[in-house]
Amino acid sequence: MKLNCRLVEDLYPLYEENELRPENRRAVEEHLQHCRECRGLYQNGTGFSELSFSSKETLTKEVDDRIRIRFKLRRMKMIAALLAAVIIVTGINQYVANREKVATLLDGVYLYAESLNELVQNAYELDNNDQLLSYAAEDVMDLDQKLNWFERKNAPLLVNSQELDEMAATLRERKNQGLEDVTDLMAIELLQNYASTLFKHVGKEYNEFHHGYSSYFEFLDTEGIGNPIGKIDELTFFYNRYHKLPSEMKLLKEEDLKEIIRTAFNAKNGKVKFEKVNDQYGMYRFDLQQGKTKIDGEIDGYSGIIVFAINYGHQLNDQKPLEQREVMKKAEQMLKWIYGKTATFEIKVEQNMEEIEGQPNLYRFRFTPLAGEYKLHFPLGEPFVIELDAGSGEFFMLSAQPALQSRELFSKSYQEKLSQASLETKAEQISGEKVKAIGTGIIYSTVSADYVLVYVFEGKENRIYINAETGKVERPYFSIH
Repeated sequence: MKLNCRLVEDLYPLYEENELRPENRRAVEEHLQHCRECRGLYQNGTGFSELSFSSKETLTKEVDDRIRIRFKLRRMKMIAALLAAVIIVTGINQYVANREKVATLLDGVYLYAESLNELVQNAYELDNNDQLLSYAAEDVMDLDQKLNWFERKNAPLLVNSQELDEMAATLRERKNQGLEDVTDLMAIELLQNYASTLFKHVGKEYNEFHHGYSSYFEFLDTEGIGNPIGKIDELTFFYNRYHKLPSEMKLLKEEDLKEIIRTAFNAKNGKVKFEKVNDQYGMYRFDLQQGKTKIDGEIDGYSGIIVFAINYGHQLNDQKPLEQREVMKKAEQMLKWIYGKTATFEIKVEQNMEEIEGQPNLYRFRFTPLAGEYKLHFPLGEPFVIELDAGSGEFFMLSAQPALQSRELFSKSYQEKLSQASLETKAEQISGEKVKAIGTGIIYSTVSADYVLVYVFEGKENRIYINAETGKVERPYFSIH
């Protein structure tokens, strides 16, 4: 087969890639042997584009199709390469923008750590200056949204400001009343050490993200930031709740907790499984099974007090409800199993749930722990609820948030050694305004770190709690977690 220069130009890409059939390849080689101009272009590598030939010869359909396919593949490769380049460039630009945003938001983290480190130097007044921390808090929260998934690691980037404020207020109150002890001083020292560690680590991260182009290859060590913040949260939690340092706290043995659960639900041979709740100190989820009894709930591993439970193995029905008094006695017995034989309660029926259209056949009771004639006082309402099947009296649900700190509430003896009237003037001096006495009750105080009997006085904007036995100013503990 003889080919002219134009056809050799068309066939040359396939010839170069060894894609021609043997007879076509030989024809191209034969042409190159006899055509000085084509051979010269071939040998010089300049290609055939400089030639301009015309010919009436055509290729066979098979060769023509292969040429078309080859050119289409080349175009597709070029397009794919361009798309890949666009994707890579876009990805690089997004990555660079992300790192620049992280570096910018680190300014807020640095300011936050710096402010905290300065404020804890006077821990007694920290809650009066916490607005300094709020300036940078928004940047810190935005930073968490900009981090890569492998940078997050569920590390906290902000301290629990409510617990920190409560610790500061308690420290101040204890010092003002001459109650400051070794625990207070050690708690302040630990707080200052953790804040200093946080500030140093954030400073290191800040410098690494602000030193030229190499900063683009840095990743934020959130664990290094989160570790001292977690230590601060742990410290404030145990100080506020127990007036103890974290190192002084010991969980009850799991076997003891299991026995408490079996006793609470009258399931002596029940099998109990545990699982720690990661974001709550000392809290366990449990699952109790004995026959048809299947109860899921949560128990505090330090106090051994059940804070929630539901009998998911029990099927409610629409059988005729038992007498309310009979079911209330069953509820009281159930509460004694949960809180101990000496525990006493004021129990009020909230409603028979059958009375509400579409609701299950339940009796719901609100209960308030008692110690003698005095009630446990709840500044934010009465949170303790127990529900029983109205038809059978069988336990269905318990909700006891916030948990009691201990069962000692029921065994202590409380006396009103000071009169309410004699303490009203003191309450007005503290409040700076006229107050009204609104009641007497027992609270768990962060100042005394114990259950105490208090007179409650109310001003226009706040409440004052004064110990009815000692005259100390107390602060009720609020479960923030």
